[in-house]
Amino acid sequence: MRIEPEISGVNVVLLGDFNPAIFTPAWFALHGLLPESVANSAHLGISHQQVTEFVADWLRLQVTAERFSVETLQAPHIRLRDLVARIFKEYLHHTPLSAFGINRNVHFRLQDLAERDRIGRTLAPVEPWGTWGRDLGLDGEHGGMKSLTMSQLAPGGRPAGGQINVTVEPSNRISNRRTGVYVGVNDHYAINNADLGTAECLIELFEDNFVTSLKRSDDIIDHIMSLAKKIKEV
Repeated sequence: MRIEPEISGVNVVLLGDFNPAIFTPAWFALHGLLPESVANSAHLGISHQQVTEFVADWLRLQVTAERFSVETLQAPHIRLRDLVARIFKEYLHHTPLSAFGINRNVHFRLQDLAERDRIGRTLAPVEPWGTWGRDLGLDGEHGGMKSLTMSQLAPGGRPAGGQINVTVEPSNRISNRRTGVYVGVNDHYAINNADLGTAECLIELFEDNFVTSLKRSDDIIDHIMSLAKKIKEV
């Protein structure tokens, strides 16, 4: 990426039918999914039949009856792929799964308002808004783009429901949000029918597409970053 993000993370979400109570740090250690030292030092926020949450070293986990989510803000991100694949191929392969998302999220800081507004004005020009658009000003001081999401439906011939969603908006995580930008890429895969073998099929699809998905997301983010720089006139 041409601008080093101040916050950079990957989040994997599975949709299906889960038993949150089993996903404790001790369970991960018992099955060798996390080192015992990491599991023992984990911060367990809550664990019962409706929801489990914990943070352990590089990993943040939240599980409800219908949603399994793991996130890391530390490279290498491939650890998420390996962890999810082991959980649902080796130990919970009978779990009904219907969809998954590979989500890339970054927050980066620009040098000044001019660079921030160059991104905003390129993605959401004010001219089509007529007189009111002119009242927003050209320097971003009086308004501009708050949030923009673009969606690609059924990319690559995926089953209905599969899509790629890209959101660009001011960062709420960087202290000076006037020059902070957030870009999130949601790469969503779904299947037509939830039946026996769903977990195996979906996890294979997840493994096969994880690296490609992150590469595509990083390319999209890099392009958004490139919009901050003024194009040199020839």
